[in-house]
Amino acid sequence: MIEAHGTISDGFEPVFLGHRWIQNSILEYRRGNRKLPLLKGRAVIFPEKHFAAALMHLYVGTFSLAEIADMVSVTRAELSFLRTQIDFMILVDTLKVSFTRYFRDKLILNEYRPGEYASIAAEYATFEELARNQIRLPLFRRMKALATSISDKVKFDLSVDLYDLQTFKKLFSFFVFEESFLPALSKPSFQHLKRVAKEIVWKRLRADYDELDSLLCLDLPGNGVKDALRKFFAFLKLQQADFTAKQPICS
Repeated sequence: MIEAHGTISDGFEPVFLGHRWIQNSILEYRRGNRKLPLLKGRAVIFPEKHFAAALMHLYVGTFSLAEIADMVSVTRAELSFLRTQIDFMILVDTLKVSFTRYFRDKLILNEYRPGEYASIAAEYATFEELARNQIRLPLFRRMKALATSISDKVKFDLSVDLYDLQTFKKLFSFFVFEESFLPALSKPSFQHLKRVAKEIVWKRLRADYDELDSLLCLDLPGNGVKDALRKFFAFLKLQQADFTAKQPICS
């Protein structure tokens, strides 16, 4: 489904929300937009490569610490030392919370094509487990509540709000691919959610569920995503080298 060079076999370009967020965060940081937490009332400013290292903690577990160190142009020893510093780890946690809020907002506000949901879920499966939980728990809970509300209203022949149908469709389209990439997270309740999706939501929105189903039948592989991300994050080294080259030389 997702090849190492970063394209999707059905013709869609990959949508990696984590990669986009990290790239944008570094650009904003370079411009001086440093909305970082205060540590005991003082602002802490990090070198750009340390900031990048904190951002890349989103993928701890998929990338080893040695791989992250190499990707952001620091030594393994330097990264190990940073991880003993309270200000750096506060930064890691703060950025993780910021990203999971961003990810949840993207899923709620935007509607993607089936292949793009597959791409989003493939990258999501590479996130550090705590970050995944901060995304999953509130959104899955909301999807279940919407399913109950929608099915109850249909049962009693009540009007179903269009926004609720659209929101459920967005969330289900993501979580159905999560089930493919992270089958261990599958729950018995998901069968009920699938029935609501197929029998109510897609029909009322006059959408084609087969478009989603056809991708799910491919038995989507998760391998290749790590290699794609590694190539996408090559910009970290390139930008760092470019940034260093532009610094004034003091004599």
